[in-house]
Amino acid sequence: MGFETLVLAKVAKVLGSDKQAMFEYGTLFVSGLTKDEAEKVRDMLSMNWMLRVEMNDMGSTVNEFAYDFS
Repeated sequence: MGFETLVLAKVAKVLGSDKQAMFEYGTLFVSGLTKDEAEKVRDMLSMNWMLRVEMNDMGSTVNEFAYDFS
């Protein structure tokens, strides 16, 4: 499995299947989140891959957050 597939599977476990998650140009976008859910996703990503994960609120009406990895 590729990195993106693994990440999407882990996000689905944290949030359930009703959330929309996708990768675009190496950035993970997840919509329909509360701030608490977004922070849970960030913490899970950081802990599972020991990466620095930057979370940004996209400010949209669908509560979309973007996650970049470094």
